[in-house]
Amino acid sequence: MKFYGMRELSNNTKKVIESLSFGNPTIITDKGKPKAILLKIDEDNFELILDSINRYIALQTLEAIQNESLKKYPNGVSQEEINEEVDRIRKEINSDKHSN
Repeated sequence: MKFYGMRELSNNTKKVIESLSFGNPTIITDKGKPKAILLKIDEDNFELILDSINRYIALQTLEAIQNESLKKYPNGVSQEEINEEVDRIRKEINSDKHSN
């Protein structure tokens, strides 16, 4: 695994990109702290890597929603409360459809 600072990336972008190798992420740092990951891709693995990144983003989003839910409802939510929320959202969606 290689590490490059922001300044080196800025001054030597082509060199940094050319130094990428498959299966070996490169970490970009700012003041010694990781800020980005660069991965070598090609036409054969582009969609697989993009799909993996999108799955990671979805998992991070789900985790954030779960954490927020635990803060908002530390004792959990009853099935009745879930049903009420679902009904409320459905009514909103239906009223939006009819108003357009």
